[in-house]
Amino acid sequence: MINTKHLAGMALLFFMHGVCDAQELSLAACLDRLLSDRSFAALIDKVDLGSGKSTTSRRTEDTSFANDKERAIIERWAASRADCLKANSRYGNDVYRPPLQAFTLDAENKVMAAAVELYDKKITYADFNRRRQAIYDELREKTAQLGRQIQQQGMAHEQADRQAREREQMQREIDEAERQAVLARQQAEQAQESSARLSTRRSWPDAPRRYQPSPVTQARNCFRFGNRVTCTGG
Repeated sequence: MINTKHLAGMALLFFMHGVCDAQELSLAACLDRLLSDRSFAALIDKVDLGSGKSTTSRRTEDTSFANDKERAIIERWAASRADCLKANSRYGNDVYRPPLQAFTLDAENKVMAAAVELYDKKITYADFNRRRQAIYDELREKTAQLGRQIQQQGMAHEQADRQAREREQMQREIDEAERQAVLARQQAEQAQESSARLSTRRSWPDAPRRYQPSPVTQARNCFRFGNRVTCTGG
């Protein structure tokens, strides 16, 4: 029988991984919808308006600062991104939220911080895009590392379950061997008792019955002597 604790642990890991994937896709889908918002069109060549998992070399080489018109668009874009992050964060809190989702939210918050510096003209578009790319590179590494940990834990659980099944199978074989030994011993004892009873009957046969001859009944013979009858026998 599979250890229920190990089984539960494995189920939790796979469930967590699946839920995180769904939540990350949900967040990415929300962010990518911003690409089609025409009110942000002036920034389309400046920054990735969507989930921003990759960027172009032209964006990382743009050394210009945001002008006043672009700053207003950056402000609205950041507000829309914040709405996506708030919606995604409702899946759980810092204690119960699966780690992959926590990594994603942390990365997006770092992007938002960089967007503030872009808005304040503290960094150029190139600085923003390079920092954003570094943030996502770090996110991918964290995700990959967690994936390896999940895989290793899954393998450890699988090995523990296999060893538990082997121990249970060995115990069943031991129990069966003991049962067979007890059965064989009982059969031997029964055979010994049966043999002893048979030997006793052979050593002390029943005494022969004493012959008792049947009584001899003499035939009754009568003879007439004139008026007198004389009989012999019973």
